[in-house]
Amino acid sequence: MSTAVESPTATALPEITRTRHIPPPGGPREPLKVSVYERMSKSNAQLMPIFPYDGAGAMVPCGAVLYGGPDRAHGHFFHWNTVSELLVAWGCNEGMIPSGSLMATQPFHGVNSFLRDETQEGAFMLATITQRQSDEAGQREALSAKCEKCKEDIVKFEYASAPEGTPDYDPTAFGGTAEDRFPQFSTQWGSQEFVKIRNSDEGRICKNCGHENYVFDQMPWGWNVLYDKTTIANEAFRSLEAVAQKVLG
Repeated sequence: MSTAVESPTATALPEITRTRHIPPPGGPREPLKVSVYERMSKSNAQLMPIFPYDGAGAMVPCGAVLYGGPDRAHGHFFHWNTVSELLVAWGCNEGMIPSGSLMATQPFHGVNSFLRDETQEGAFMLATITQRQSDEAGQREALSAKCEKCKEDIVKFEYASAPEGTPDYDPTAFGGTAEDRFPQFSTQWGSQEFVKIRNSDEGRICKNCGHENYVFDQMPWGWNVLYDKTTIANEAFRSLEAVAQKVLG
């Protein structure tokens, strides 16, 4: 004798309501993909934007490759930013930030090589520091240094870092022009300007205790290199434009 078994009644699935929708990409910032390792293998400066977008509202991942050696000296300074920064360590050996770490930095934070011993061969860290550019006026940054003896401030350089597309953007403030095809990244300009002040007699000699601080070596950071190459790239582009206009009449 068999007994029929009724199948369970199917439960109707709830209707999915879309509350948010990411719009398709527009013209100003097309989606791009790069390998951070490949990109930084050819980098010439710390905090180099790895994508060509750093205008208003852009997410700007900046790469840094810091490594040790017998003659390496990165120095120490402090950075302040009105916009948020996020650090990701993509690989590290003998560093103070383990590989795979993700860290939201404080608006005011110290900066150095983040290596336990920067004179050690084989010590390194590859990281990205991502900042979200403001859509509104008022974005600012500052770099400062303290006396290595008494720890009082010896230099503070604050500047407007408004990105392209904001109401207070001024390309001439970063040594560029309104005609530049490739705007200067304000952080690079501000960093190399900070070094000029920091290495002056007024910037090295502490007003509080009279101590003469070390000369800050910009070579491991390369900010001036990226700034100079951006200037030359704009001049080269204008040079080719002038030739093309002459040839094409």
